[in-house]
Amino acid sequence: MLGFKKAERSSDLPGPSELSQDVTEAANEACRDTKAIKRSLPDVAAEVMALCQQTSTDALRLEKSVTRDPFVSAQIVSVANSPMFAPRMPIVSVRDAIVRIGLTNVNDIVMMVVASSTMFRIFGFEAYVRRVTARFPATALAARLLAASLHLPVEAAFTAGLLHDIGHLVLLDRCVKGGKVRPDMVQQPVLYSILMDALHTHHARVGASVCSVWKLPSSTVEAAAHHHEYKLGGHHFSANLVAAADTFADVMGIGLPDKRHFDPAEAVFRDLGLKPEQVTAAMVQFEKLLPSVRIPR
Repeated sequence: MLGFKKAERSSDLPGPSELSQDVTEAANEACRDTKAIKRSLPDVAAEVMALCQQTSTDALRLEKSVTRDPFVSAQIVSVANSPMFAPRMPIVSVRDAIVRIGLTNVNDIVMMVVASSTMFRIFGFEAYVRRVTARFPATALAARLLAASLHLPVEAAFTAGLLHDIGHLVLLDRCVKGGKVRPDMVQQPVLYSILMDALHTHHARVGASVCSVWKLPSSTVEAAAHHHEYKLGGHHFSANLVAAADTFADVMGIGLPDKRHFDPAEAVFRDLGLKPEQVTAAMVQFEKLLPSVRIPR
């Protein structure tokens, strides 16, 4: 009886080729559906991003927007007090954080908080979401440190590192809400493997579409689109940077079952023009600062 019920439950699941095609179609639809992409950005993040892009924005207006969400407010103060910003005096309020670390950094923290903790609730795939979102602040921090080693703007690097993999979750969320993917597929090893492969195949173009519609910097769009093939069609520097940041997260085993061997002379670092000693120094800082950017879910 139990065996019969189990077979009955799985009999209406799609076959591997059908599932792969379903995810492909969902990716195509996601890239075209700009209204849905705009709606996917939480209100607080959308408001903060819009305000930070206005030259007339002041700390009071931004504070009013942010403080509507107590969790985001608390995390801004917490991260602003972290070693990443190393304030000389403790930051005690959102307005204090805005004034002392600047609009761009506050915007980055808001995006980190919502993307890492409040943005995605995908029923049946909670463990997968946790693994993916755990990497968001880690790769953002790593990209920031690597950019600093190269004397490049750290804010753009942070945003690119933070959101380059956003397509994974936007696509999965659309597939689940559209009924193309079901939670019981997690218990089907073949189908789950097909699903993961399909998400990996399409997440870059979906992520690039998301970042473009959200009007994020071109460096972030480039990173989302090319981070797995940063040499394809020329050297995509921002994509190379976040690929290196991904390597840092891999070395720490973030979102992975095992840690990756650390090789500071690896090609992904050499292609950025980084020397092994620069990479090693950045990794030391990464390990030190990582706890300060971990966002509770």
